[in-house]
Amino acid sequence: MSATIVIAEDEPDIRSNLSLLLGMEGFTVFAAPNGEEALALVRAHQPDIVLSDVMMPRMTGHQLVRALRSDPATAHTPVVLLTAKADRVDVREGMNLGADDYLTKPFQRDELLTCIQAQLEKAALQHIASRRAVEQAHHLLHYDKVTDLPNRAHFLLLLQDALSIAPDTGEEITLLAIGLDNLAQIAQVLGAGPVDECLGLLAQRLTTLTQAEPLVSAGRCSIARLGDDRLAVLTPRWPAALAHREIAAHLLAGMSLPVRVAGEEHFPTISVAICNQLQTGERAEVVLARLDLALAAARAQTGPRIALHDASATPDQTSTFRLHNDLHRAVDRGELAAFFQPQVTAQGAAIKGFEALMRWRHPTLGLVSPAKFIPLAEDNGQIVRMGAWMLQEACQQAVRWQATHTTPLRVAVNLSLRQFGDPHLARHVQQALDSTGLPPEQLELEITEGTAMLDMQHTLNLLRQFKAMGLKLAIDDFGTGYSSLAYLKRFPLDVLKIDQSFVRQICTDRDDRVIAGAIISLAHSLGLSVIAEGVETAEQHALLEEMGCEEIQGYLHGKPMPAEEVAGWLSSRTT
Repeated sequence: MSATIVIAEDEPDIRSNLSLLLGMEGFTVFAAPNGEEALALVRAHQPDIVLSDVMMPRMTGHQLVRALRSDPATAHTPVVLLTAKADRVDVREGMNLGADDYLTKPFQRDELLTCIQAQLEKAALQHIASRRAVEQAHHLLHYDKVTDLPNRAHFLLLLQDALSIAPDTGEEITLLAIGLDNLAQIAQVLGAGPVDECLGLLAQRLTTLTQAEPLVSAGRCSIARLGDDRLAVLTPRWPAALAHREIAAHLLAGMSLPVRVAGEEHFPTISVAICNQLQTGERAEVVLARLDLALAAARAQTGPRIALHDASATPDQTSTFRLHNDLHRAVDRGELAAFFQPQVTAQGAAIKGFEALMRWRHPTLGLVSPAKFIPLAEDNGQIVRMGAWMLQEACQQAVRWQATHTTPLRVAVNLSLRQFGDPHLARHVQQALDSTGLPPEQLELEITEGTAMLDMQHTLNLLRQFKAMGLKLAIDDFGTGYSSLAYLKRFPLDVLKIDQSFVRQICTDRDDRVIAGAIISLAHSLGLSVIAEGVETAEQHALLEEMGCEEIQGYLHGKPMPAEEVAGWLSSRTT
C-alpha cells in the first residue's frame, strides 16, 4: 500500500504502536498527540485517511472531524474514529459530524487494516465518480446537447485562441454562419424530438462538407452551434486563393438539400454569412456579433441568402453593427423607454386607453428610430427580453394611471414575431399582471396579421390561453397582409386595427375609403370593434366616425409621449 495516514492519539503507547504497525504495512504515517496538531499535519500533507481518537486534549476527535469537514480541501478525506468506549451516543455524534467509520479499542490488526482498506477503496471510487461528474458538467457547459458540437460559450474560447495567434503564411481567419431559417416552422410541424433529429443531421452534414473539397483546403475547421437556428464554422487558415462567395454558395447548396426525418423529406431554408479579414487581437465577442449582423443581412436577401462582412464595411454597416452590439445591453443599462399614444372614442373623443410603444434612448445617439432597432432586435433575439420588459412597464404605468383617473384605462402592447414564438410568452404576460396587479381586462395584446397567419394553429392555441386569462386581443395593421378569413373568424379577437396606410388618404382616395369601409364592415360582422391608426385631421376622424369606426388613434389626439407626461395629459383632458 502507498497511502498517507495521519493519526491523532493522546496515548503515547497506542500512537507509537499504530505508527509502527502501519509503517510496516507500507503506509506513510504522521502522528500527533491531539486534534489541533493533527489538523496542522492534515493541512500540510493532505493524507488519504485520518485515524483519530475521540477523547483528546486541546481538540477532541469530534472537533477535528468538524474542522476537516468545514474545509473544502479536506471535506472528503476519510476519517475513522477510535474510541475506548462502545457508547452508541458518542459514536452517533461522530458519524453525524461526518466521520466515515469507527473502531472500538482495543482492536485487532486485521480489523484495523480491513477498515482502512475499505475507506481507501471507497474514497477512490468517490474520486472517480467526482471526476466523471466534473467532466460531464464541463461537457454540458461547453457543448450543445442536441448536436454535441461546441456551444457559443466554448466557440468564443476557440475563436479567441485563433485571434490571439497571427497566421504566418498569408492566410486569414474566417468565420462562417449557417442560418437554419425555417427551423422553427419545422419544429411546429414535427415536434421537439424529430426537429432535434433534423438539427443533428444538419450538423453532421455541415461537418462532412467542411471535411471535403473545396473547404478542406482551409485546414481543420471548428464547428459549433451558436444558437437555436444557427451553426458556425471557424477556419483559422483560409487560403487567399479560396473565394469566399464561392464557398458560401457551395455550403448553401449542400445544406439546402432535403433532410429525411419521421419518414418524410423536409427542405431546410438556409442562409450563409461570412466574416473575414479578422484582425489579430480583436475580441471574440465583437467578431461574433459582426457575424450575427452578416447573417441578418443574408436572411434579408431576395436572391441567394449570402452576405459578406469584412473590414471594408461601409459606415452604415458599421453603425448598424454598433447598434446590434449595444442592443444586447439596452435592458440591463435601463436605456429602454415606454412611450404611450392615446386611443379615444370616435364619438366624443373620450379617452379609452393608450398604446405602449417601445423607444430606445441610446447613450450617445439619443432616441433611435424603432424602424431601425426593432428589426435588429428581432434578428439577434434581444426582442424577447425587451418585449418582456415592455409588458412589465406598460402594466405598471397603467396601474399608476388609475390613481388619478376614475375610468379604467386599458394599455395595448404589441407582440413581435419572435416574441410571439417564445414558449415563455404566456408566463411573461402572467408575471406582468401578477407583479403589478393590473386587472387582465385592461391589458390588450396586439399581433400583426402576418404574425397571426404564420402558424395559425399556434396562434389559435396561444390566443385561447390569453383569452382564458381575461385579456383583450387585437390584430394590428389589418389589411396589409394575406389573412385567411376562415381562420380569422376562429381567432378569439376583440379588435381590428386599420393600418394607417389606408387612413392617410382616406378623404381623397376612393380606394382607401372603400378598403377602410370593408374592414369596418368585416370587423362588425365578426363581432369586433375597430381602431383606426394614423388619424391626423378632423376630416379623417369625422369620416371614420361616420363609417362606424369605434376608436381613433393618431397625432390629431396625441403623439406618443413618455410615461411621465401621461398624467399631465390626462389632467389637461379633464380640466
